[in-house]
Amino acid sequence: MRGVFYVSGKVKKTRRDEKKVSPAAKILIGAVLGSVIYFAAVAVFAAFALKSGVGFSSYMPAGLALGALSGLVSGFFTARPIKQNGALYGALSGLGQSLINSIVLFSVNKASAGTGMLILAVIVTVASVIGGIAAVNIKRKKKY
Repeated sequence: MRGVFYVSGKVKKTRRDEKKVSPAAKILIGAVLGSVIYFAAVAVFAAFALKSGVGFSSYMPAGLALGALSGLVSGFFTARPIKQNGALYGALSGLGQSLINSIVLFSVNKASAGTGMLILAVIVTVASVIGGIAAVNIKRKKKY
C-alpha cells in the first residue's frame, strides 16, 4: 500500500541537476582558459615591450610572472565549481595548461625544451595548485 500522501508524477529537476559536467571537462576548460589568458597577456606584454623599448633581460621574468598569474586563474576556475580537492584539480589543470603551452610554444618557436620551459611548467602547476586551494577555501556570502 502506497499511503495517503503518495503523489505520483514527475519530479522536477533543478537546473544544477541538468547541467552536470564531469570534472575532466572542468579541468580541460580551466587549462584552456589559463592558456588563453597566458598567451593574451604575453601578446599585450610583447606589444608594450615593442613600443617602449624594454630590454631583453625582462622577457623571461615577465613570462614567468604571467605564467604564474594564468596558473592561479586556471586553478581557481577549475576547482571553484567542484568545491572539493582543490589541490588535486588545480594541479591537473596546471599540468594541462603546461602541456597546452608547451605544444603551442614548440610549434611556434620550433625549439626544444629548455630550462625556461621546464621552470614555466613548474611555476604554472604550483600556481594552479594555490589557485585551486584558494577557490575551495573561499566562503560565499549567504543571501537571506
